[in-house]
Parts: sequence; structure tokens; C-alpha cells
Amino acid sequence: MSQILDFQNRNSKSWMDGKEKKPNIYFMRAKFEVDDEFYTSYHEIRKEMEDYEEYFKNKIIICPCNDGFRSNFYHFFNLNFQKLELKKLITTTFNLNDPKAKGTKIEVTENGITETELQGRGDFRSDEVKELIKQADIIVTNPPFSLFRDIIEIAIEENKQFLIVGGTYSITYKKIFELYKQGKIWLGNNQVQIFTRPNGTKKRFSNISWFTNLKSVKHLEPIKLTKKYRYNEDKYPEYDNYKIIEVTNYKNIPIDYYGVIGVPLTFFLRHNPAQFKILGCDFEIKDLYPELVKWDYKENNTRSAVLNGQEMFTRIIIQRKSGLKPRAMLKNQI
Repeated sequence: MSQILDFQNRNSKSWMDGKEKKPNIYFMRAKFEVDDEFYTSYHEIRKEMEDYEEYFKNKIIICPCNDGFRSNFYHFFNLNFQKLELKKLITTTFNLNDPKAKGTKIEVTENGITETELQGRGDFRSDEVKELIKQADIIVTNPPFSLFRDIIEIAIEENKQFLIVGGTYSITYKKIFELYKQGKIWLGNNQVQIFTRPNGTKKRFSNISWFTNLKSVKHLEPIKLTKKYRYNEDKYPEYDNYKIIEVTNYKNIPIDYYGVIGVPLTFFLRHNPAQFKILGCDFEIKDLYPELVKWDYKENNTRSAVLNGQEMFTRIIIQRKSGLKPRAMLKNQI
């Protein structure tokens, strides 16, 4: 179960505020409206959890943005309680439709299932639910899109392991991006595509990911590079405003290019820090690496990467690990 956001009181901003990007309009609208309730499917949960089973043994799992016995997070961990050798499962509920309703706590142990009424509504930001989070080892949940940063902040403050669903673009938020560069958070192994609305209808997204601090085998493997830049330069155009080439998919990163590259956010699904260095997001490159800005854009630069006159959706700027500074491998183009 997710929770409603008091939008008038929220004042946190992302690096994307005020930027004319081209995101999934429906998803971005959901982020800022009260209607941001999307429930994760059992299949999507099982698909991701299979890669982390070793972490669950003898652990307390908490799902603090839950929908009671109807939640697929509850179903998955309850049905697989013995297989995963869990110590305890805790879920808390929040009644979106009734502001006077008390939340509930459901606990599953080897001795059975108990349901207890909470003193408050079950908001995961409340002291009551935070105390339950402190008792747990791993947070697994799908918060409302609008409250993603709140649950991440709690997880980091309480030093908890976590698997949390959020918009892939969230990695460009300043605090989230800093956590990524510090090695404290990264994207999981799969994107989440199918969600159920409170009215029972389905909605498909292409930009939702798992955020976690749990390692898996996939993140220890380098990206297999099979494409070549030489003789295929036309497939890797430079941005209008940056001396950086565009690579439309991490699978297309050329094996023979050591210059600076712009890739979409999905690159984080397979990023191995030992293979690629993150230089930053496109809209901070002007300040961090002014030598990468083409001369005619230095005075009037959109900051976001521009290709053929069109502003790109957020690009992550990367370079192969080689010990060289970015300027050393640049083509001499202005």
C-alpha cells in the first residue's frame, strides 16, 4: 500500500526542475499528482528477488508501503517464507481513502501470522513505523512515486539494506546521484514494467527500476562490448554543444573508443564501476568539464545535451577506465 503526499508542504527539488526534458509525460504527471498509486505485480517482484535470495536468510524483512493481505510484496514473502529462511516479515498498511483510519501491522513468523492495529495511520515517515523499520534488516517496497526520496533517506539514515521501486530518472536527483557515486546505491537487475492501479486497471511503464544497495552477480560482470567506433563514426554523432558522442544504448558502446560518451539512464542497469567512470550528468558538464563545451555554446548553453537541434532527455556522461583525463582522448572539434 502506498501513501498520499501533501504536495503543498513538499519543497524538495531535483536537478531536473525547470528543464525542458522529454520524459514519459504520464509518469511525470503521476509524480506530482495525488494519483500516484501503482501496485507492483507478483511476477515483477519474484523476478528481482530471485537474484538476492542469499541476503534474506535469517533476516527481518519490512514492507512499509503496503496494502495489507492484498499486497504482492506480502504474498511473495509469505509464500516463500520457509524457502528464503526468513526470520520475520513485517508489513504496515496505510488507508489512502479514509484519513481517520488506523494503519495495521502484519507480522509473519515461523509461529504464524498476527495482525495488529497501529496507533497512527501507518505513514512510513511516522515515528511509529520508523521504529519498526529499525527492527528490520532489509526494506523491500514500492512507495508512491512522489515519496521515493523520503523512503531512501530513511533507509540510508537507518543503515538498512533495501530494494525499493522508483522512477529510473530519480538517479539524477542530486542526493541520489551523490549516493551512487559514493557506492551506496545503484539500480537493480530489472526494470519494473507492469503496475496495477487501485481501480484494478493495468499500466505499463518503461522507466521504472529497482534501487538497491545489495550486490548481485550481474553487477560484478563488465558490459560486453562488441560494437566498433572506427569506420562507424556516423552512428556515434557528437552533440551540438558538447565534445561528447551519443550512444543510444549501453549495448552499443564501442569497444575501440576511449573518449567521452553520453548514454541514457538505463546504462546504470549494467554499470560496473571498474569498467566505466561516471563523469556526471549532461547538465553539470559545463561546470565540471568546461573543456568539453564547444566554443559557440559557451555563452548560451542549455546545459542538457543537444543533438541535431533537439534537447536530449538526461544523459549520463561516462568514460572507459584508462587513467587518462577526459580531454586527452577528445577529437579536436569545435
